[in-house]
Amino acid sequence: MSSVSPLNPLTERQQNICSYGGTFGLLLSLTCLIQHFVVAKSTWVTYIMVSLYFFAILVFLLLALQKKVAPVLLIISTVFSLGIQYIWMKEYAFSLAVLFLFLYHVVIIVMLFTEQIPRQLIQKSKIEKQEQDQWAGKL
Repeated sequence: MSSVSPLNPLTERQQNICSYGGTFGLLLSLTCLIQHFVVAKSTWVTYIMVSLYFFAILVFLLLALQKKVAPVLLIISTVFSLGIQYIWMKEYAFSLAVLFLFLYHVVIIVMLFTEQIPRQLIQKSKIEKQEQDQWAGKL
């Protein structure tokens, strides 16, 4: 592992988990959204599902950008993803992509918390804020 930079407390492994994990989750969410537009009928329930896919895309984008709110929003997105999976199964349909999206949410949350990334993201945010405050009056 590489050493930690003073301005970025995340190790290279943690940065890779955030950036690659967020990018893959974004692409998986986008796949589910496109599949939804192709397969699903237009009803009020499907419009809600579309907004939940957009929320998942936003959350994974925030994770790829290493924002401190990403882990909390990822937990919320996991619950939404479980709800989407339930709706698909309630309508006697099955989508392997939506199932993978839910399972990916769970896996990425476990990885984030076992690597202690949320704590590091909060620390990174504090360091960036201090740096910004330090340079605020000098430029």
